[in-house]
Amino acid sequence: MLLAAAIAVVGGVLLPVQTVINTRLSRAVSSTFLASFVSFLVGTVVLAVVVLATRPSLPPLGDLGGQPWWLWTGGLCGVVFLTLNMVLMRALGASVTVVLPIVGQVLGGVVIDTLGLFEVERQPLTLARGAGLVVVLVGAFVVNYARPAPGAAPPVPAGRKRLLIVLGIGAGVLSATQTTVNGRLGVVLGSAVAAALVSFLVGLAALLVIVLVSRPPVGRATAAAAVRPWYLVVGGALGATFVLASTYAAPVLGISVTVSIVLLGQLASGLSVDRWGVLHAPRRHVGLRKVVGVLLVLAGVLCVRLLG
Repeated sequence: MLLAAAIAVVGGVLLPVQTVINTRLSRAVSSTFLASFVSFLVGTVVLAVVVLATRPSLPPLGDLGGQPWWLWTGGLCGVVFLTLNMVLMRALGASVTVVLPIVGQVLGGVVIDTLGLFEVERQPLTLARGAGLVVVLVGAFVVNYARPAPGAAPPVPAGRKRLLIVLGIGAGVLSATQTTVNGRLGVVLGSAVAAALVSFLVGLAALLVIVLVSRPPVGRATAAAAVRPWYLVVGGALGATFVLASTYAAPVLGISVTVSIVLLGQLASGLSVDRWGVLHAPRRHVGLRKVVGVLLVLAGVLCVRLLG
């Protein structure tokens, strides 16, 4: 159990680092969608290698014909989530980029469970779950409206910041949808890793279409920028590693505990990226108010996941 918990924490820590890498890649190649495409391509290759190495027993293709259409949409949700994270990272920093989607994940998860969407078993909206959701919202407010430090970069205009907040929460709702859909797909396929690979393939195909339509400048200079420094192309591998870490930890610790531990890693990593400028990310002030807000978000998540 300690090993599984450690792996879950590491998986959570990797997500903000992945966003930092993908954001730098998007600047290097001057295209957010092209950076997303590279990330999905690398992640797809990693997951394909794992699937080929483990050789899970998959059902015949004919048995998948009667499945609901939404079973294959997890990758599309992942595309939007990944791309919006890069936009948020540039404007608001790592810790806020972590917190806003968590709010959406909790909100989306509560709605999905309460209404029984995507064939999940309905769960009533208990007092603990409702209280936890309120605490998450309060924590997110504290994080987003923490006072800037003297000499900090000019704040984002209020109107744009409100739009980014809505987009960040929406990205989290899509993440909760992706998790639910991929979980169901994993049951149908009999393999969580195979379901993750299918999700990545769908996202990769969607991004290929977007890149071909938008026609970002791709040439030798762009390719050289993408691999200088070399770690700019490993964001997708970190995303695939997160999927594998969650796949390993969930059966050992349970879904609720795994999600809580992963979020702990995400929040700690987001604060660290802002505080120390990990991988040359812009440093942002991490004061007591922001730390308290992050702890409130974590407390709310624990209340929803473990007490609800």
